Amino acid sequence: MPPRLPAGMIRRSRLIAAMDAGVRRAATLICAGPGWGKTTLAASWAAERAGAGGGGPGRGVAWLTLDAQHNEPSRFWSDLVQALRAAGAVPFDREYPAAGFSEDVLREAVPALATPIVVVLDDLQAITDPRVLGALTGMLRRHSGRLRFVLVTRREPDLALHRLRITGDLTEIGAADLGFQLDEATSLLQARGRSLDPLALAESVRRTEGWPAGLRLILDTPDPAVADEIVEEYLIREVLPGLDDRVREFLLRTSILSRVCGNLADALTGDRDGHHTLQDLARRNLFVERSGTGPWFRYHPLFRAALRRRLTRRRPGEQVPLHRAAAGWHERNGDALTAITHAAEAGDWELVARYVIRRGLPLFTSEDRPQLVEVLRRIPAERMNGSAALALCGALLLYAHGDHAAMPRSLAAAEARLADSVDPAGIEVGAALAVLRANTVVRWRGDMYQAVEAGTAVLHDLSRRTFDEVPVLAQYRAMMLNCKGAGLLWTGRLDHADRYLWAATSAARTAHVPLFEINSWGLLAQLAFVQGALRESEAHADAAERVARRLDAQHRMAMGPAYLARALVESERGRDAGAEEQLRAALHAMGERPEAVLSVLAGLVRVRLLIDRGETAAAGALLSRLSTEAGPPVAAPLLSRLLALADADVRLLLGDPGVALARYRGRAGLLPAEQLCLARAHQAGGNPAVADVLLRRIRDGSDRVTAVGAWILTALAADARGRSSVAGEALAQALAIAEPERIRRPFRTYDAQRVLVLAGRRQWLTDLHGPSGGGGVLAEITGELPVISGAPAAGPLSERERDVLQYLPTVLTAAEIAENLGISVNTVKAHMRSIYRKYGVGRRREAVIAARQAGLI
Repeated sequence: MPPRLPAGMIRRSRLIAAMDAGVRRAATLICAGPGWGKTTLAASWAAERAGAGGGGPGRGVAWLTLDAQHNEPSRFWSDLVQALRAAGAVPFDREYPAAGFSEDVLREAVPALATPIVVVLDDLQAITDPRVLGALTGMLRRHSGRLRFVLVTRREPDLALHRLRITGDLTEIGAADLGFQLDEATSLLQARGRSLDPLALAESVRRTEGWPAGLRLILDTPDPAVADEIVEEYLIREVLPGLDDRVREFLLRTSILSRVCGNLADALTGDRDGHHTLQDLARRNLFVERSGTGPWFRYHPLFRAALRRRLTRRRPGEQVPLHRAAAGWHERNGDALTAITHAAEAGDWELVARYVIRRGLPLFTSEDRPQLVEVLRRIPAERMNGSAALALCGALLLYAHGDHAAMPRSLAAAEARLADSVDPAGIEVGAALAVLRANTVVRWRGDMYQAVEAGTAVLHDLSRRTFDEVPVLAQYRAMMLNCKGAGLLWTGRLDHADRYLWAATSAARTAHVPLFEINSWGLLAQLAFVQGALRESEAHADAAERVARRLDAQHRMAMGPAYLARALVESERGRDAGAEEQLRAALHAMGERPEAVLSVLAGLVRVRLLIDRGETAAAGALLSRLSTEAGPPVAAPLLSRLLALADADVRLLLGDPGVALARYRGRAGLLPAEQLCLARAHQAGGNPAVADVLLRRIRDGSDRVTAVGAWILTALAADARGRSSVAGEALAQALAIAEPERIRRPFRTYDAQRVLVLAGRRQWLTDLHGPSGGGGVLAEITGELPVISGAPAAGPLSERERDVLQYLPTVLTAAEIAENLGISVNTVKAHMRSIYRKYGVGRRREAVIAARQAGLI
């Protein structure tokens, strides 16, 4: 008969429903370790069926709890027939022999069953005799529908269940199904008239992983320490007695591991059958399960904690050598973080430092950096200067804490210790120190000349090393290619920078240092922007983000250059809101103490946005501050030139061409943007002939952004001389170049009102924007919208139409007008159409003229 059920132990409705579905098939297997509520579930289901008056898929339930005596076939079949009699499935007046019971007796009784019956075989793991198992397999295979079996067991039985799985005649309920979920644990407490802090309950469910027995023991014991002892006693009593001494020893020695495979277990136990032992323990559901699809296993956290406490009490000094052995195995197998963690657990700080030197620097730049930093924080402060390797660990901690100013001193101390010692790992330590200095101190200070020198020197030194001497040779090479590429970019050697940064992306991908791949793509995006290739810049920034998304690293420092490049591209396309968004993302990614060059570049993006909003004086004030920040120790000539260019642009907007003339006139090797600035200064200073020579040179160049600007200035100059056809053709050239890259900022920057007039005139002469206004640059500049022609509508403009009307003389698009007014773009377009109808016009420029004649603007 089923066991009597304790109050409050009825299983949840979802499991009862699973049982109801299962008993419609040949067999239901409830398989899990001790304390998972297997028997309770079966008994709950049987009690619920009895209470329902025998409804459902069958009328009765026969229950047989098995033990070792049932390995005798006659005893097994005799007790099974008695269970069927007790369930009313076999008549009591039917005579059976007192001895010699076999499955033949049951086979004779089955056809006489009036209705199907469910047979629950509890504790099936007690049956090991092949005769009983073979006969039971035969009955399952010959499933007639009269008998349905519920098999309750701690481990999967040897019953050849694969055929039932294939035919869909087997329902399986395992530990994952039996475990309590958080809402179910809450319901359990409520049913028992108790409550618990939700966070505390969630932590209990997490610790127990839903294991019912452990959860109840913890919830019933207010003192956590006492609860742990009770759980430990339960686990030790239920699991260890059935194991031989070798397996018990295996469990104790491997309990220091968060996950274990056969080879790692062998390294700790000295045996050679670790994988087989783990497989057997998992098969027996002894709180050991596979972790993923590889060779790894894990212990239930409460079981592991109980084993570790037992190991500590019985052998207090044994954990240290076990952790050392685990550290060595993981280091040899390339798992640097776990090796360093085990070395720290052993309290062997020199070993921690040795592994950090051997493999930890790439780890520090990976997504695992927070975990590494947590381990490094455990090194006692008084030990940090014990060796060059430990001093390097101290420098890493300083960088992680943002104390960049103290790093040079820490690195110098490490280098001094290395010079004063005969360290067999001196080559590794020296390489690590050089790479760390270049990628932290040099990059953070912004001395790009030194970045190039350091990159050259370290790459040369690495080329003479072997992987035996420097195990992370490939990672260091990728890091230094990136460092030198950044240095070449900001010292203005763009062709060389392009070559090194492309090499860095490939090397970083191959060496599995993805943050350096992300950073290299971002720098390539900045390089492409400087060269006037917006689509290419955008593509490189997208490549950086694709890598970052795979690591959930969109907010890491490595993404800063990509976000800044995107902000510059958005600005050049006239999308100020997008530029602001990308600038915010960059500032968030770079943190409170970014690299000096990136910090100034972010300020330069802000200058462009201020200029575009017409806040020229504020832009000039910010430039003054940025120029101070870009002084020593920052040494980045390209950045300085970009700042100087922005300053000259601001002066030109304020009507002062003298700064640009003094800065650029007569100089060789000017960037296209600098040549364009000089051309503007000559035009403003009354030297159109000199400006024309410069503009012709720029128009023929590969920098598409400056080419657009040059054609616009050519158009404006021609228009000023009354050469309308030349002006129109020049503007057409500007539009043709701007269209593929969506360049729009130059149309705003260079005398926006005159450009708008030229653009409107161009629309009368051409059909570039398409029959409905199109989506091209020309339509965006003029704000053309399709309208319905007709007679002017009577009535004055509404208040909101007057608000929209004030923006029509500008070069703002409908979307930007909507953003300024805080309404939708569709609403703005509707108001513009209404304005056109009321004035009887079909174009934005005509509406502006009509409104001016009416004195409204």
